[in-house]
Amino acid sequence: MMPAMRDRVVEKEGWLSSAEFALGLGLCQALPGGTLMQLSAYIGLKLRGLPGALAGYAGFSVPAFLLISVLATFYAGTQSLPTSVAAFAGLKVVVLAICLAACREFVVRFAPTKRHLLFTVAAAVLFLAGAGVVPIVAGAIVGGMLLLPPGPAPHLVKNETPPRTLPLALGLLALDLALLALLFFVDRLLFQLSVSMIKVDMLAFGGFGVIPVMFEEVVRLHGWMDEHTFLDGMALAQITPGPTMLASAFVGYWMRGALGAAVASVAIFAGSFIVILAAAQYRDQIIASVTARKALAGVLATLGGMIVAVSVSLGRAVDWGWPQALVLVLALIALAKKVPVPLIVLAGAGLSAWLF
Repeated sequence: MMPAMRDRVVEKEGWLSSAEFALGLGLCQALPGGTLMQLSAYIGLKLRGLPGALAGYAGFSVPAFLLISVLATFYAGTQSLPTSVAAFAGLKVVVLAICLAACREFVVRFAPTKRHLLFTVAAAVLFLAGAGVVPIVAGAIVGGMLLLPPGPAPHLVKNETPPRTLPLALGLLALDLALLALLFFVDRLLFQLSVSMIKVDMLAFGGFGVIPVMFEEVVRLHGWMDEHTFLDGMALAQITPGPTMLASAFVGYWMRGALGAAVASVAIFAGSFIVILAAAQYRDQIIASVTARKALAGVLATLGGMIVAVSVSLGRAVDWGWPQALVLVLALIALAKKVPVPLIVLAGAGLSAWLF
């Protein structure tokens, strides 16, 4: 999605220069949350302040949210039908293939040295042993600052003053806390769901980095769904063209219908929206910080290991036979050939309904 966004914003509309876009992307990559969601808010912020940031966020997320909510409704109504059972049996394998491809991408991109690989392996071992995401990520931040080299920093744009957005961020933080307090007294389950999605948002970096963090919250910690249902939700999230983090809508719908889907989706993006508003004012300092880039290197290397661990856990949830192995191999080949993920998911569903 990033090249398409750059083409629209820089080449076709001319809203930002190439250097300004690169700076925005560099800032969003250094922050927790969905990178492209935050970048859409950053672009809107540069153009029209807070209304622009909200418009960018809504434009990037609302269509995908509506689509995955429809798919979650369809899933809830058809999951026991034989054709649906067969299709989702194969989709579990497709999601596993996507996780394996993401493992490879994370290792190639973010674990280029033996020292980085040590972070990856340690995270995988710790996660499989039952360690939580929070201590693993915290250890990666400290270890990255102490042991890893910093990643490259984008060149700063001269004579450009970042917007003063910290007061806006603090105001929205106060509003967010007030709404959480209201949920605590009105609906305790929705409050717990909101807090969990905020944790996912604040601990995930990049697109597929959300998978191990959400797995930890939804399956291991709270037991709101089992591995099979989680795999189904991840499959539905891959059909939509929006960010992977919108799997939160499936989780929310599973727990409390349409209201749960809406609450979970707002919660999973609220924290990172506030963070990008606050960070925009200090963009140059964050990007130029060697310490911040070292910490980020540790977290990204660690996320690769946690995706490996989740792949192992999800692989155990698959009832393996030759049809499942065939779907896995075909999905991995298609991913290696750069076939769009939604097409792979849809093809996997059709093939599985026929094979199984």
